[in-house]
Amino acid sequence: MLRDDVSYAHWLRAVCSETSARNHGNERTNYLSCLSSTQAVIEKYKSRPGPKLRAVLDTDTYEGVLLKPTDADQHGKAKNELINSLCRCITARFSDVNSGVLQAMRLTSFKCWPEADTSSDFGDEEVNELISHFRPLLLSAGVDVELIPDQWTILKTELYTAGFSQGIFEKTWPAVNRMLRHRCPDVLDLFDALLTIPATTADCERGFSVMKQVKSDWRSRLKGETLSDLLKTQLCSPDIKDFDPNKAIDIWHADSLRSRRPEFVRKHGIKGTECASDSDGTSEEEEL
Repeated sequence: MLRDDVSYAHWLRAVCSETSARNHGNERTNYLSCLSSTQAVIEKYKSRPGPKLRAVLDTDTYEGVLLKPTDADQHGKAKNELINSLCRCITARFSDVNSGVLQAMRLTSFKCWPEADTSSDFGDEEVNELISHFRPLLLSAGVDVELIPDQWTILKTELYTAGFSQGIFEKTWPAVNRMLRHRCPDVLDLFDALLTIPATTADCERGFSVMKQVKSDWRSRLKGETLSDLLKTQLCSPDIKDFDPNKAIDIWHADSLRSRRPEFVRKHGIKGTECASDSDGTSEEEEL
């Protein structure tokens, strides 16, 4: 077995691991920093071995097989060519993250906000870009787009006045909604729409996968409304460990024409008596 073949495979594994690890984040605004750090790490692989390759270079055997020495210069040349090609592809693929709507959507991340609002024009151009792009969607949802610029100014002023840069309150959009929904409803509707856009296609792929499990060949006649409710239950519900069923139980218990009897236990040998009691509108439990 040639050493270069094993070394190249392990080095390629390190590169793939690095690129895939940066792809697991859900916050789209962190992608620019992730891209920069990924390219920086990959560039370093030109001059130093990755963690996977280092384990092979320190031994003369691999899984009990003796490694034959080969031309190290050829291996280094192929490695550098692949790194250069990969970095060029990453730059070309994500060349638009610093302009247009993608750049404007960084406003959804408080990490991109300045610590102190030294400029009253902060975010104004980005908000106008977002209004222009999402205008049809906002109008169809009943949002007054003409009020968004003024509400954006109010939102900034209120947050910085309340101690945003000092970290006095939690920097999350749910917290901002609770504070300023009554004063800035339209601009918050805009940010709510932005936050619903997934950072990657992984969420879409996961949704189609769940849909295939729910609407199988045996349940092919499910209505669209029923399918939508089932998908929401599967995709949007909290983990079973964090789920509190009390609200659902209360709704189930109250939403019935006939009163529920969750603590009722059927006794053996009195089936006929229970049926007769039920037909009269009473039960053994009620009589007691």
